[in-house]
Amino acid sequence: MKGEAKAPVRKDINEDFPLRGFVACACCGTPLTACWSRGRNGLHAYYLCHGKPNGTKCSQYGKSVRKDKLEGEFEALLSDMKPSQEMFFLAAEIFTDLWNVRCNDAKQEADAIRRSLIQIERKTEQFLDRIAEADNQILITAYEKKIRQLEEEKVAHDEKIAQCGRPLQSFDETFRTAFSFLSNPHKLWVSDRLEHKRAVLKLAFSERLRYCRNEGFRTPEKSLPFSLLEQNYRGSNEMVLLRGVEPPTY
Repeated sequence: MKGEAKAPVRKDINEDFPLRGFVACACCGTPLTACWSRGRNGLHAYYLCHGKPNGTKCSQYGKSVRKDKLEGEFEALLSDMKPSQEMFFLAAEIFTDLWNVRCNDAKQEADAIRRSLIQIERKTEQFLDRIAEADNQILITAYEKKIRQLEEEKVAHDEKIAQCGRPLQSFDETFRTAFSFLSNPHKLWVSDRLEHKRAVLKLAFSERLRYCRNEGFRTPEKSLPFSLLEQNYRGSNEMVLLRGVEPPTY
């Protein structure tokens, strides 16, 4: 949150150039700008570099790349980020196991707090009985103070129970959108809504993409979820499911 925005919000970003401000020149690192240019056959859209690092024009300064070429290569890059079905199902099962563990922990914590509430109610009744039997004002004041403390503890316990209750939605309802995106980010990119395209840029990559006019996109820095899904869990760094070291039955 404190770092520099890798997909900054700008007034000149629109549906025509969704990659403006995110794709940078591979030579100087300056984010590419974009524009429409009028030619013999009408208007043509281009991305281009206007970088001047240290006051010196970049070697690619003013050289343009057709919009359809750059964005077509970007879509191919997104398509390649689709994880294998085997790896995706493994990740989904791990998340499901974690969800179930957290739900079970929350249930056990709530049960423990309820048992504590019962003890508080019993102590409160005992002090009320003592007040009824006492004739010393000092003792009565002390008992009343203790009862107020127990009531405050009871309120705090009630709040804890509310916070560790069952989730408002099921696992599928909570993570359906996230898993749909992870399974194929290209689906969200082809949406007609600009905010969906900007969300892809922010969620799929950890840094701006570098683009070379003659070579295309440099190796992208992908966000952590996609980096993990790319790893081959059959290699030396094998993932182990929470249910144990025995391989599960899918």
